[in-house]
Amino acid sequence: MSLWTIAWAYLWNRKFTTGLTILSVALSVGLISAVLTLRDETRQRFEEEQQAYDVVVGPSGSPLQLVLNSVYFLDQAIGALPYSKFERIKNYGDPVVNAYPIGLGDIYRTFRIVGTSRELFDYPWENAATGVKRYPFQLREGRYFEKSMEAVVGYRAAMGTGLKLGDTFEGRHGSMQMTPGMDEYDHGDTPYTVVGILKPSGTSNDRAIFVDLQSVWDTHAHKDDDGEEHKDEGLTISAILVDIYSPAEAFSWQAEISKELGVTATRPVQEILNLYRDVLEPAVMVLKGIGYIVVVISAISILIGLYLSIIQRRRDLAIMRALGASAVEIFGAVIIEAFLVTLMGIAAGWVLGKGAAMGLGMYTSAAYGFAITGLGTGLEELQFFAIVGFVGLLAGILPAWQAYQTDVARDLSAN
Repeated sequence: MSLWTIAWAYLWNRKFTTGLTILSVALSVGLISAVLTLRDETRQRFEEEQQAYDVVVGPSGSPLQLVLNSVYFLDQAIGALPYSKFERIKNYGDPVVNAYPIGLGDIYRTFRIVGTSRELFDYPWENAATGVKRYPFQLREGRYFEKSMEAVVGYRAAMGTGLKLGDTFEGRHGSMQMTPGMDEYDHGDTPYTVVGILKPSGTSNDRAIFVDLQSVWDTHAHKDDDGEEHKDEGLTISAILVDIYSPAEAFSWQAEISKELGVTATRPVQEILNLYRDVLEPAVMVLKGIGYIVVVISAISILIGLYLSIIQRRRDLAIMRALGASAVEIFGAVIIEAFLVTLMGIAAGWVLGKGAAMGLGMYTSAAYGFAITGLGTGLEELQFFAIVGFVGLLAGILPAWQAYQTDVARDLSAN
């Protein structure tokens, strides 16, 4: 009978204690696995989207809020820009390649209505590192809008609202900071008609409803007593997404346009890096610290469990020695027990962590448009598994040494 078989038999013989020890290891591994997976997957999604546009231009205010609002459709819009400033940037020439207007202010249920230009749907997102292009505005069915009051619905928005081709709906105020009571104002006299539904892209586009920018202006027009139509505060937009010929030119152009037009111009890549550095990374470090504390507790559990087991089976170990097993083999059998418990704990923790990450990913995909698969295992995660394995083996040394020092004559004569 091999040492592995003997070690497994002893673990199986005390299933309850073994199960609790495995669970303690799994909890620490699951916590770290879930945290690292969510961090890496979320960072990848953010980086993919922030690389889509080199510069975002908006009214004076918080650069981070501008990026979150205009690129990810989160948070509140920080104000409005005259449409003339978009025209200035659109016709700027080098180094500007493309510019796309974004008009926000209304929602349908919980999904943002985004006014923009038809050209945005043809714009590919290019990964700056790999050069791979993505087309996140591909149609699942229907067509793109061609005139005012036509809508193209993101995949998640369509699923969440039940909107289908040919359906009509009315937007309402709610995404911008309004005066009390205005967040319930419906544009019942200006319904949108759904003409297209996008394929799932795993981006924030999935939870947006895209309409022609003219639709936003038409929706917010009002009529006076003579029936004459007026636009609220003229033609305005919320932000401008800008594609620069070379990312290296983005920094200088950003400073130049900010000074020239008196606007906030920022690079999404920088704002997202700042967000991770100042907010997300400290939170990840705290959770990782908790995970390592649990690892230490797990190691103590392994040590105590095996040590008590050695005391309980002194006679068995003495019999093994009497039958010819060497002290080294006894030592090895206990180390193998520690290894098997740790290995099963790591495996169970990986499943637990990935399951938790995938579950949360389903929520973030529906609520924020971030698709998290939860299946990737990065280098840092593998390094953590190695540390847990080493700590588990280390915890088995003291019980193994206790077994190594078995007094055959004394233990055989013990009752």
